[in-house]
Amino acid sequence: MKKSMLVVVLAVLVLSSCSSYNYYSLNNSKTDISKYHTYAWVRGNESKLEDYYKNDIAEDKIIDAASAALNAHGLNYDAKKPDLLIRYTAVVDSKSRTINDPVYYQYPSRLVPRVAYYRGRQYYYYQYVTPFPVYVGSEQRQEQFEEGNIVIDLIDRNTSKVVWRGVAKGEVNNPERAVNDIPKVVTKLLNKIHS
Repeated sequence: MKKSMLVVVLAVLVLSSCSSYNYYSLNNSKTDISKYHTYAWVRGNESKLEDYYKNDIAEDKIIDAASAALNAHGLNYDAKKPDLLIRYTAVVDSKSRTINDPVYYQYPSRLVPRVAYYRGRQYYYYQYVTPFPVYVGSEQRQEQFEEGNIVIDLIDRNTSKVVWRGVAKGEVNNPERAVNDIPKVVTKLLNKIHS
């Protein structure tokens, strides 16, 4: 029993420590992705904000995770004559959001006189009372945070048009964690190709 509780607690901690990303995909409804068989990477992939994604480690993680996901979808790497060209953009932007914090007022605790009856007689005593807090409104504040965006485009080599675009957006508050989450984020993003 103790072992299973430990496993449940560890699973909850692992899941709560994962950063949350939102995934979006856009595709041309006339284009069937399954007709493509090969891909290659486009040079000149963009990254902004050097501390997070503009380094060789992050670039390798994006390319490796995307290549593995594309291979799982039946596409093969071919640098000489690809059907699809793959381009990515990784950006971290500073954003702000408005937070509404509730404001409560709690009356001070005090002694309150009470009356009790026992065997027909009236007794007076004091009771210590702590009233419940009362909601009186909310207070707004601005919070600064950094949002990471990874965009992957699949481009038809013959027409030079984007046939599929995937976007992953999420809050990043730790550069190391942002880079370590890249394989998971890119894999989930590319799983939306056929959905």
